[in-house]
Amino acid sequence: MIRMFNTIRLFFCWAAGTLLLLPGCKKWEDHNRITDEHIKQNLLERIQEIPDPSSSSGLLARSGYADTLASSRVFTVYAPNNAALSPIIATLENDANALKQFVANHIASQAHYAQSTEGLQRIPVLNGKYHDLSATAIDDVVFSAKDLAAQNGVIQVIGAALPVLNNTWGFAETDARMPSLQKVAMVDSLGGPFRTRVHNLRDESKNFTLFVLQDAAWQSELDKLKPYSNVPGNADSTSKVAGWLVAKDLAVEALYKSAAEIPDTIVSRSGVRVGIDKSAIVSTIKTSNGVVYVMSKLEVPLRNKFRDIIIEAENYTSASANRLANTYIRDKRDSATGGIFRDILVYNHGLAQFNLRYRLAEVPAAKYRVYWMALHDNIGGLTTTFTQKIGVDSFNSPLPAYVTVPLNIYAEQFAGEFTLTNFRPGFNLFLTAANSTTAAANPILCNYIRLEPVF
Repeated sequence: MIRMFNTIRLFFCWAAGTLLLLPGCKKWEDHNRITDEHIKQNLLERIQEIPDPSSSSGLLARSGYADTLASSRVFTVYAPNNAALSPIIATLENDANALKQFVANHIASQAHYAQSTEGLQRIPVLNGKYHDLSATAIDDVVFSAKDLAAQNGVIQVIGAALPVLNNTWGFAETDARMPSLQKVAMVDSLGGPFRTRVHNLRDESKNFTLFVLQDAAWQSELDKLKPYSNVPGNADSTSKVAGWLVAKDLAVEALYKSAAEIPDTIVSRSGVRVGIDKSAIVSTIKTSNGVVYVMSKLEVPLRNKFRDIIIEAENYTSASANRLANTYIRDKRDSATGGIFRDILVYNHGLAQFNLRYRLAEVPAAKYRVYWMALHDNIGGLTTTFTQKIGVDSFNSPLPAYVTVPLNIYAEQFAGEFTLTNFRPGFNLFLTAANSTTAAANPILCNYIRLEPVF
């Protein structure tokens, strides 16, 4: 045990020891001069010149990094001082893998000189983790001695060890502090979609903040969203959909290291505004790529959770018949604002109830009011109005009804309402022309369609 203590201690305190061997009047900048004898030594040799070099060599050999530091490749070693190591030695001395991971967590490829570091950089280390580096600190651990140069790199002495932490997704998967209900929903059921459609919390090169809810808070949000997640006859699927609606807005690609840094409102990747009650933070867990906050409450208003669905009319999925020759994508100027907008016009197509289909995904069960912007600017020299309608599930659904498109109105217009009783993973919406073959009566015209959920 004593030998292991000396081994670990001397490997990481050699940088601090180097300072003690230098004349007191010599400034640290002198070590960076090209005339410094240390420039002729590789990192391993510089370690070995400290008292008891065999001990530090033994640690490097045991961890597998002696040859690495003696190679021609360039590294930066972040060396915790002796006081920083003493509390953790017992956890490392009998665990070769932990020792290897720990040593690798303090070695970065390339030479990162403090004096040339600008801003905050996220740098990789040899165990695949990343650290946040500034000119004065790494992961907020301040350098006690900086830029001690060797032939193939540089040493920074630090006042605390850099723990080998789980990444944020690893925390959610394996840490006992992860609340069980959110783990089941987010990790076990929604792992793939969450990583691809929200954030890949395994990505060590980025920083994330994840909010997780204690079981009671999770269940409360789940129950609130189940009516809008209804999958008929399948309670498990209903719960899974509701769980997705809760979980997808609880992670952001940003690092809020303390409650004081968290804004009052975060905005999720899907654009949902989530208010953060900081008094509801139960615990804070640091990960290798961010921070996790365990919350006793995190209530998102339904109006924030379910945003308006905006459909750009020119981006249709299909048409009921090939009428490309009669289809016009127009760039128009709003007479009130001066802004440019784009709409679609299908004119003189010769078909009764010609329609454009729009395929929507993941539409909650709810009542919706429909609005559109449709500029009838005397198209084709017409001085009369015409009608068109929104079709729900089919092009000729009874509701909403046909609506008249007035002349020269640049404002949004109400186009009806409908109710979905079930959550729709996929959903067809139609823009349908009048039941007429007459050109003056059956144009299709639209800038956008807006579905506003009603609560």
